[in-house]
Amino acid sequence: MDVVPVATPIALPTSEPLTRGHKKKARTRQLLLETGLELLAEQGEAFSVADLAARAGLSHGTFYNYFTDREQLIDALVPHVVARFAERMAVEITVADPAERFVRISALALEAAMRDALAVRVGLRLDGVQRGLLVDGPLSHLRHDLAEGCAAGRFDAAADDGTLDVVLGALLLAARRVADGEHGVEYRRTVLRRLLQALGVAGEEATRLATLAVAERSERPGVIARAVR
Repeated sequence: MDVVPVATPIALPTSEPLTRGHKKKARTRQLLLETGLELLAEQGEAFSVADLAARAGLSHGTFYNYFTDREQLIDALVPHVVARFAERMAVEITVADPAERFVRISALALEAAMRDALAVRVGLRLDGVQRGLLVDGPLSHLRHDLAEGCAAGRFDAAADDGTLDVVLGALLLAARRVADGEHGVEYRRTVLRRLLQALGVAGEEATRLATLAVAERSERPGVIARAVR
């Protein structure tokens, strides 16, 4: 099998069971994080603690039982959003061809954007989220796959920062469009095909790889697969 599911990490049990009070605190903290996500997606970093408390239905003082200020909440949201993306993309692509691996993981990224639009909108606003995704997160494959694709003759673009920025810029813009509702099969297929062509993959081959990558993530893969045979 080319795609191997990876189990979502499970927290190790503590030596003592959580009390009702601990569970309530965990729920309240989660509520603050989720509400912070909503406000960041809508307003950027301009929201106030009062805005957040009112949206969450909590007192202003309750917020400070969990975070010292708004900046600490935003810092806590970075790994929270990265983890949401990682959970959506919890698969390992093991195909040998770097071009196929690149386009399959990129297709996964666009599907994650389609299924978690809120996290995408926040991720596009926070540099820390983008760094977390790209440095050692779900999209950290890009630089390696570009270099390997060039070495194997699959790509003719240079595996430099300029090429990486072009690829990332295209994927981030596509993720924004997908999060805003433009997530049809044809749009995602077109983005991936154009990216492959920009990297030097010939037209028919780029079409084949992009179509198969989107078919892997489609709810009706059999229908699309028959169309590309």
